[in-house]
Amino acid sequence: MASPPTPCRLAVLLLGVLCSAAAVAAARYAPADDHLLACGAEAAAVLPDGRRFVPDSGCASTRLRSPAPTLSSAAPPGSPPPPSPLHASARVFSCRASYDLAVRRRGRHILRLHFYPFGPALSDSRFHVGAGGLLLLHNFTASSPVIKEFILPVDSDVLVLTFVPDSGSTAFINAIELVSAPEELVGDIGTLVTSGGAAQIDGLSSQVFETLYRITVAGRKVTPFNDTLWRTWVNDADFLVGTDSTNYKVWSFSGRIAYPKGSRQMTREVAPDNVYSSARSVKPGANVTWGFPVPASSRYLVRMHFCDIVSKALYELYFNIYVNGNLAVKDFDLSSTTGFLAYPYYIDFIVDVEDEGMLKLAIGGLKQSRSDEVSGILNALEIMRMNKTSGGMDGNFPIALDMKYGVSKGIGEVARSLLCGFIFAGLFVALVMLVLRLRIELRNNGTAWSWKPMDSGEGKLAKAYQLVPSKADY
Repeated sequence: MASPPTPCRLAVLLLGVLCSAAAVAAARYAPADDHLLACGAEAAAVLPDGRRFVPDSGCASTRLRSPAPTLSSAAPPGSPPPPSPLHASARVFSCRASYDLAVRRRGRHILRLHFYPFGPALSDSRFHVGAGGLLLLHNFTASSPVIKEFILPVDSDVLVLTFVPDSGSTAFINAIELVSAPEELVGDIGTLVTSGGAAQIDGLSSQVFETLYRITVAGRKVTPFNDTLWRTWVNDADFLVGTDSTNYKVWSFSGRIAYPKGSRQMTREVAPDNVYSSARSVKPGANVTWGFPVPASSRYLVRMHFCDIVSKALYELYFNIYVNGNLAVKDFDLSSTTGFLAYPYYIDFIVDVEDEGMLKLAIGGLKQSRSDEVSGILNALEIMRMNKTSGGMDGNFPIALDMKYGVSKGIGEVARSLLCGFIFAGLFVALVMLVLRLRIELRNNGTAWSWKPMDSGEGKLAKAYQLVPSKADY
């Protein structure tokens, strides 16, 4: 029979738990910029993941600018409980308004906008949203809870987030997140896939991305509580297209996901362990296809995540990767890329979707694989829409996103500016009157201003302003 734990053993156990908790806390991503705003709220909103959203009024690092008063709105009495504490209130704008968000560290940021129309008036709202002069949302409406996420470069010390109601309508926002993104989140190089083949392109780091889908393949939903960047990953089952269930197998991994030590490309900020601990495999000679509805006439970044959690040894999997029906990678050998099992890896593909409005991704098993049941795998994927022009995600539209200088100031600042102007004008008038009075006195005394060489007293001539007698011509 086991003896009861002694106080010494309990102390050691407690110390171990505290050390483990400290290690987890230390590994948690700590962004330089971390704006969490509960718009229109009177008190802070705390989420299950531990984050605390503060009211948008009175926040030291945020300024709300609007030429007209804004409204703090709350869900009407008797309405269903909001799906999130962030949905209990909203800030409503009747005219153009902006948030000025202070930026400590320039570079890539993650911007999340939370919308929940808890009343008919909000459901009827139609408006535009811009950030840093770029139009993110055009003619936007929300009929259900939705989070719009963008990854964008910030090259100033203040990010101006602007809301512009459509004519005769209003704009609203429930919550705002602006978080510094880790450098490894988005690289500069991707593979452009077309019907003519695949080619490497660069310049991705200067683009703006809107996240449309974040999928964990064959795994459970991953919530912000289990993601260091507070993201949500949903299961892929609803996106399988024309795939026979006998062609694939579902895998779950309980071992340790080993991230490359010291890697600047692969970290837990790119994707959490949870999404790499599940996978869907394909048999040799078969395909597994996923389909995603997307806006047509746009360019997309498709990130496909791989982690070999199914093989017993290296060099057992060989498969093809298809993007929108085009061959993106032929005879892909994950082992040669990573050199280890259970090591995560991803590939960024760039693809243009024209009129179909459907983006299809597939993996195809090859018969040279060593296993008769498993040839290729996919663990997770992300789909992000890229901005069409330098002016907006959907193109250039005649929408003024920059606040005018006079409008950008609050009533107190305008009053202070006017007061300073009056004081300056008064001082100027007093100075003019003093000069005129001095001229009159000098003329009455028979003197006037004149310019004349002056002996410096050292035998040298020096020019100086002097008062010398002069006959006044009256």
